[in-house]
Amino acid sequence: MNLRECGKDCEAVIKKKKNLKQELDESLTHSIVKIIQEPLLYFSEADVQQELSESIKNISSLKRLYPTSVKKGKNSKTVYKTSAVHMEYGTGGGSRMDIVVFNINEIKNINTCNLKKNQEYLSPDYGIEIGTEKSPDTLAHIKKDITKLKKCKKMGYLIHIYKDITQARSGTKSRVLTEEKIKNNFKKIVSDNVIQNSKIKVLAILLRCYRNQTRMKGKCEIFFEDEWKKVNVSNKQKLNSTILKILQ
Repeated sequence: MNLRECGKDCEAVIKKKKNLKQELDESLTHSIVKIIQEPLLYFSEADVQQELSESIKNISSLKRLYPTSVKKGKNSKTVYKTSAVHMEYGTGGGSRMDIVVFNINEIKNINTCNLKKNQEYLSPDYGIEIGTEKSPDTLAHIKKDITKLKKCKKMGYLIHIYKDITQARSGTKSRVLTEEKIKNNFKKIVSDNVIQNSKIKVLAILLRCYRNQTRMKGKCEIFFEDEWKKVNVSNKQKLNSTILKILQ
């Protein structure tokens, strides 16, 4: 059945088909909400990296393997294949990007076993850099990540998740000192230095995982529209909509 026979219903379906950027936004949002709601599943940056990578690989066009130009042997007519998604891919100068997504049409240009084209790393269409509370210098980390993400052809995502695991209750001296530390080492750095643009999207999240008190507000704060906004960790719909607005 061709498009003319299919009619307006088929036209509507075709028009609504999502592009890769939209699918990436939704995939990343899904994973970030999981991390917000179950933060103890993600102990390290590597845990976050794995979660995001596995989620992205579930996108239909990224599930497949694509042929490179690396032959399987001398005079061989067959070539090795690879994924469009990789972790810790080189960006030159000894640096690596946490997650990259290649343009699937450029994979055929890879002609070395270390996924290079003529000894040069590919510039990915999309890239993701991740940071956590374990970073010793958030500002330096952010600047370094942005430098790497500028090499992406279409879009870079900078995702920083700071987990406060201090048990001190509200109103205690320890809590006051903890909040001051979080403000100086994370929140203020983000608010003073992060500028959203059309090529790099920045998602900064503060999670207060546990406090030794019955009730508390602000378990999750997301930097959105130039301010830190509290979002109920149980409100999946609100978390989804807020994160999607940032990434779009």
